[in-house]
Amino acid sequence: MSRRRQNDEEDEIQMKRRRGVPLIGDVEKKLQEVIGKVGDKNTGSSIEANLEKLTAFLHDDLEKYRSSIIDIVAGCAIYLPNRVTVYTTLVGLLNAKNFNFGGDVVEKLIAEQQDLLLKQKYQEAQNLAIFLCDLGNSGVLTAQSIGEYLESFIAAAFEENMPQVRNDYYIQTVLRCLPWIGKELTEKAQEQMENIVEAVGKYLEMRNKNHVPLLRVWREGSTDQEQEDYLESLSAQIENLRTANWMENHIPRYYKAFEAVLQDALQHNLPSFSSPEHTSDMIYPYPLVVFRLFQDSDCGADSQLPGGHSIDRFLFEGEISWIIEKNQFNRKSCARELLAFADENPTAPVGFLIFETIFGQMLRLPHAPYPAIFHCSLVLELLKLKPDDYPNILCKTVDLIFSRADSMQPICIDRMVDWFSFHLSNFQYRYTWDEWKDCISNDEFSGRQVFLREVIEKCRRLGSYEKIIAALPSDFVKIHPASPEIRYLLDEEDAMSQRAETFTQMFQERQPADAFLKELKSTDENDELPYNINEFGVFVTVMLKMASKTYSHNFSALFRYKDTLKTVCDASEQYQEKLLETLYSCWKSNQQMLMILTDKLLKMQIIDCSSVVGWLFDEKMWQEHNRQWLFEVLNQALEKLTRQINVVEKDIKDLTEKVESKEKVTEAGDVKMEEEETVEDEKLKGEMEELENHREKLDRMVSFQRNLFNDFLIAFVEEIKSAATNTSEMDGSGDVGGSESSKFLWLRGRFCHVLLAHAETLLKHSSSIAEEVFSEGADPNITECFNQFQSLRF
Repeated sequence: MSRRRQNDEEDEIQMKRRRGVPLIGDVEKKLQEVIGKVGDKNTGSSIEANLEKLTAFLHDDLEKYRSSIIDIVAGCAIYLPNRVTVYTTLVGLLNAKNFNFGGDVVEKLIAEQQDLLLKQKYQEAQNLAIFLCDLGNSGVLTAQSIGEYLESFIAAAFEENMPQVRNDYYIQTVLRCLPWIGKELTEKAQEQMENIVEAVGKYLEMRNKNHVPLLRVWREGSTDQEQEDYLESLSAQIENLRTANWMENHIPRYYKAFEAVLQDALQHNLPSFSSPEHTSDMIYPYPLVVFRLFQDSDCGADSQLPGGHSIDRFLFEGEISWIIEKNQFNRKSCARELLAFADENPTAPVGFLIFETIFGQMLRLPHAPYPAIFHCSLVLELLKLKPDDYPNILCKTVDLIFSRADSMQPICIDRMVDWFSFHLSNFQYRYTWDEWKDCISNDEFSGRQVFLREVIEKCRRLGSYEKIIAALPSDFVKIHPASPEIRYLLDEEDAMSQRAETFTQMFQERQPADAFLKELKSTDENDELPYNINEFGVFVTVMLKMASKTYSHNFSALFRYKDTLKTVCDASEQYQEKLLETLYSCWKSNQQMLMILTDKLLKMQIIDCSSVVGWLFDEKMWQEHNRQWLFEVLNQALEKLTRQINVVEKDIKDLTEKVESKEKVTEAGDVKMEEEETVEDEKLKGEMEELENHREKLDRMVSFQRNLFNDFLIAFVEEIKSAATNTSEMDGSGDVGGSESSKFLWLRGRFCHVLLAHAETLLKHSSSIAEEVFSEGADPNITECFNQFQSLRF
């Protein structure tokens, strides 16, 4: 393009701006605004009237901006599932005026759905499936073709040699579509509807449900409400809706106001669904277990809680979940929209359903869908906006969960501890503590005592020790946290006291790392332990004592003497173990300091993950296995290793793309100077060598990770077996022995916790773990846990 022509076009654009003629970008923005707001209820007119006006507005410019309108409608179908019937009605009205437009929309949505599935955006693809089915209600698609479309999902679920989680997704998609289109299919495609119902029933009968016990928040039989598999629950809800002739009162069907127009419109046929080819790197959504907390008696006589198998419960929970998902980065707007939804449904106890949904998400296994801080801040915001009602609902929620804590999974207790301690920190740690004092007499592995003890410990971390002790009743003295002071165990009578004085003087003189290394040098000619290991423990003790004033003092000491610590610890793993044992001995009563310093040592690469894991599962540390901090440190160390592997994998991916790109350029045979070609070849060769080095590094890291998991899981299994045979009142596990003791159940729950917390990584190594850890003679209770875990992805 010549410069003159380019300048002429720029002048024309500026003239249009001055005359007020909108540019294409401005038009698209305006279209997006008017289409996006058509479902708003605060516009002063009904949604039906807004749809009628918008249809007339869009129809006038349909040919000119067809592509933009279709793209915007597709975006609304994907990302505004709460307004599905608004936009299906809009498409129906436009289709009645312009038959080709309806076909173009359907074609676009089918292409988008395939693309979303390939990108593994399963929720968005499911939203499109519901939208496409609802187009049958607005006169765009024939019921027969929708039936065939859903049958193709069923066929995909029955493909052989496929992971069950993939098949579950397709069956779930079919079931989620039926509240919108079930009545239409029953009336106009009855045979297909019966085939769908029969196929779903057959699938659920043959489906493996081993994963259900692992994903339950509470052990089976410990609550009044059944904790059932999500797919089973959804199927029961759909069956009840079908029995009621598909009558429900919560889906706003705006197309009914335009039946006279829509029933005369020409309809399109929906193409059959073609599932993307399954590959080994595809990750499907985990199965879920339904979370139920409240019953009718909890909600009062004014409103009735929808039954667990009623479609109303499904629709209410779906709307609440959508509001939370949409506003997950803005707690204030999320709370406002949740309250608005409650006000729109005054006859139902929506407040109870809101809190049940929030805590269901918070305790969802294996992973919560949102960060813990979001749920914490959302609850506070709800209490601010509804101070008369919601604090009472929250108190009922906490009391119900606490009453069931003895049968609760440890990973869920941890999450409740984190939330509740944060929540109390906003209310000066005031609570009706006296109501919980009966659990103090329980054994130390009791879920309720663990919950209470860990909440108090977490509150101490968030506030001052004196303030927490003052807030607790005198009866709680048994579970008071220790004063968070450093424990300095070297006194004048200790054999190492003289060496401690020497190190103290050296620290005060700020002597360099070499001086300490020389002082620590072993007098024995021992190649394996070149430094005196006991004196190294004294050195660490003195350093921690002198730096104990603040976190900053501790960090400064670690950085100042990093060379000394690293040189000694690199010489043997025994020094790393000694460092960790000394750290624990000094800061045993301040778990927060212990966790932070362990993490700092890992980041500084003074110690490695294997030494941390080995220390935590040494028999000397079994006494701490009913404490939360230990598993926080464990998960921290294992996640750090996983992140390091992920970084190397990303580097390999980037390098591979770079090398392949250069190889394609070389194969294209571009004419280059000989010198340039030589330089390019050298660069390519260097990058290929770097890629190979990264691959070798990744292999070493993955092998190390696999062996680390195998070793510590073996140690954990041995501890659990020991708990099953040696439990007694002496070790705080109560007077019930064997696999029914609270200690055994707690450790078994912690084993499940580790599996769930590192599910993605452990599933990659599951065959190795099965062979190394769960060989013949393994405890059947623990083997059952692992089998349940394996079924999460298979």
